[in-house]
Amino acid sequence: MLLRIILSLGFLCSIHTVSAQTVTPLDGVYERISLTNTSTGTQLDAGQIGLLIIAHGYYSMITMKPDRPLLAQGQRMDDLPDKDQIEFMKSWLEMNGHTGPCEVKSDTLIWHRNISENPREVGTTTRLPYLIKDGQLVLHFNLANDSRWEWAWRKIK
Repeated sequence: MLLRIILSLGFLCSIHTVSAQTVTPLDGVYERISLTNTSTGTQLDAGQIGLLIIAHGYYSMITMKPDRPLLAQGQRMDDLPDKDQIEFMKSWLEMNGHTGPCEVKSDTLIWHRNISENPREVGTTTRLPYLIKDGQLVLHFNLANDSRWEWAWRKIK
């Protein structure tokens, strides 16, 4: 019995030590607020919902449209005409999601994508300068066309 207690305490201490080493100042659960082009003020994917989780040195992020069509109870996609199947799948593919290890260095959040909805992104790393503004996590990034974007997330308590 004493051995079990000692082993349990050792296990708990090792978990605490590992998680204490990987805690970042951004750890938490966030909901998507907006994605804005900082030059034009244009909102990208307005109305999308999203969730960002950062914990223990890992992150998981997904955004999607909340009004995607649903199949009726018992209905299968194969029951739809071909044209409707294509439209149905297009609406479900309009999402962004990836996960993997992450780091916070100074004012930069670094994502290492292990899994992504876009196979070309698997194995890539993204460095996102961030700041906490009005209680929100705001990530910045540039697209290939040199546009600059501000991605705002609200921490869920």
